[in-house]
Amino acid sequence: MQKLRVIHLYLGCIFAPMLLFFAVSGIWQTLGIRSSFLGWLSALHTSARFKNGHEPSSPAFKLFVIVMSLSFVVSTVLGIMMAFKFTRSRKAAFICLALGVIIPAVLVLLRTL
Repeated sequence: MQKLRVIHLYLGCIFAPMLLFFAVSGIWQTLGIRSSFLGWLSALHTSARFKNGHEPSSPAFKLFVIVMSLSFVVSTVLGIMMAFKFTRSRKAAFICLALGVIIPAVLVLLRTL
């Protein structure tokens, strides 16, 4: 059980930054907030449309997505805090968290070259 917890901790720290990015970008896409910077970031996470071209844009749906995204952000931040509090090696948790930022950034930069 201890090994599973360690694997969960490291995988969670590696993927937490991207999960947060997708959750936060979902908020600005749902709200329709526009800027050139956010537009560039949104190219990585575009909103889906139904096959008939319509998108689920009712106010109730937008509120649901915002609450869901905010809840996910809070839950992920708490998970990162617990990863640092309950691990034997904070250095390893920090390295995994840093890799979760560095790896996708490098992959995006390599794609744009």
